[in-house]
Amino acid sequence: MCGRAYSTYTDEELELRYLNEKRKHRPLAGLKPNYNLAPTQVAPVVLMHNHQTRIELMRFGLIPFWAKDIKSANKYSLINAKGEEIDQKRSYKDAFQHRRCIIPLSGFYEWQRINDTKHPFAIHLRSEPIMSIAGVWEHWRSQQPDQEVKSFSIITTSANSMMQMIHDRMPVLLDRKDESSWLDPENHNVEGLKSLLKPCPSEWLEAYEISTLVNSPRNNVKEVLEPLKQPGAKSEKDQ
Repeated sequence: MCGRAYSTYTDEELELRYLNEKRKHRPLAGLKPNYNLAPTQVAPVVLMHNHQTRIELMRFGLIPFWAKDIKSANKYSLINAKGEEIDQKRSYKDAFQHRRCIIPLSGFYEWQRINDTKHPFAIHLRSEPIMSIAGVWEHWRSQQPDQEVKSFSIITTSANSMMQMIHDRMPVLLDRKDESSWLDPENHNVEGLKSLLKPCPSEWLEAYEISTLVNSPRNNVKEVLEPLKQPGAKSEKDQ
C-alpha cells in the first residue's frame, strides 16, 4: 500500500512541470512543502477538464459517491486502489472510466518489516524531482447538510525488484509519454489504461532508510527526510 508521501516542490515548479507555464493567476500560490502527507490531508492533484489540464487541491482518501457522509466513508480507508481490480470495484470503477488523475509527489514512504520491527524508507526518482502517481478522484456531495468534497486514491501495483526488498506493493508511477493518455477523460480503452498500471523499472528509483520520526503525521518537518544515521557513523562535527 501507499499511505504516506511527501512533496517539497513549489507551486511554480508544479505549474511548469504539468501546465508548461507559470501562470499569472495561480490558485496554488504559496504552496508549502508537506513532509508527511497522510490520509485526510489535502494535496495537489492534476486532472483534465474541458480539454485543459488543471491542478486542484483534493483530500487524500477517496469518498465514494454512495457514501452517506464523510465519517462513514473513512472506515473503508479508500486511500489505495489496486490496479489489478480497479475496473471491478464499486468504489473505483466509475472514477477509473471518467475521473483519472495524477498525484504529483516528490517521493513516498514505505515500511520494511524485519521480525517485529518496521523500518521506514523514503523512495524517490533518481533523475527527476517530481513523480507522477496514477490516481482516481471523486466529487462527493451530501444532501443534509449541503457539503461537497473532492478526494482521491492512489493506484497501486505489485512491487518491482527494488521495492520488493521493502514491501510487496508500490504506487503506479506513470511514464511522461503516458500522462496525457491517462488523464484524457474521453479515453475509455480499459485494457489500454490497465496496461499502464504496472511497476515502473527499478532503475527509476532510489530508497534510503529514515528515522521513525515519520511514523506520526504530526511530525511534518524537513527532518523527517534525513537519512538514518547508522550506529557508529561519525558526523561532520566528530571528524
